[in-house]
Amino acid sequence: MFYVDAHCHIEDKNFNKNRDEIIERSKKENVKIVTSGASLGGCLRALKFKKKYDIYLTLGYHPSRVKADNKTIDKVYNLIRDNANNILAVGEIGMDIKDENYERQEEIFKKFLSLAIELDKPIVVHARGFERKIFDIAKDKVDIMFHCYSGDLETAKNICREGNLISISTLLCFSEFHKKLVENLDIDYLITETDSPYLSPIKGKKNEPKNVKLVVEEIAKIKEMDVEEVKKVIYKNACKFFKRRL
Repeated sequence: MFYVDAHCHIEDKNFNKNRDEIIERSKKENVKIVTSGASLGGCLRALKFKKKYDIYLTLGYHPSRVKADNKTIDKVYNLIRDNANNILAVGEIGMDIKDENYERQEEIFKKFLSLAIELDKPIVVHARGFERKIFDIAKDKVDIMFHCYSGDLETAKNICREGNLISISTLLCFSEFHKKLVENLDIDYLITETDSPYLSPIKGKKNEPKNVKLVVEEIAKIKEMDVEEVKKVIYKNACKFFKRRL
């Protein structure tokens, strides 16, 4: 059975020196990788690496980049539309409280949400500080994966109740908040990610997709389940969400 890293950034320039090794290590650990382009350059690189490494792909536009002009955003929009057959989902898209221009963030999120609806694709959401708002906008329109969820438990339960996914990252390895989330949420609505090269569970080292196994092991410990059973459930959740066998 496979591990699933449902959200990472293989295209990130931090991997330029050792990307081949990173991919090789992950494949040895039976990790299914879903990389996420989140800017114009990132989307173009992600498409290239999808073909080179035979990995999976989502394409979107990060809310921190909303200061870009409409021409750039339209290029990403059209790139996603033109590559609909190559992607599992539209994302990451969303809103972030750490950035300004909230109205602009919402406008761009809704633009890409409409594209996902048109393409019949689920969305991968970045919703720091806007979990409830994003959920209220998108629910009943598309299937939603809340990448690296950091919102409150009540909202998380509502998200799961509607059949959407909460993505648990490598933060679980050291965050009591995320351990409580896992303890209180149904595993049938969880998925795993690293968000690598960010959120490393190992001090002084870049994160990488193979570390998703640490997330699975921690979930198994919290849920008092066998690791293989957790892998099986997470894989099933991923295939259902992305509407295909990985």
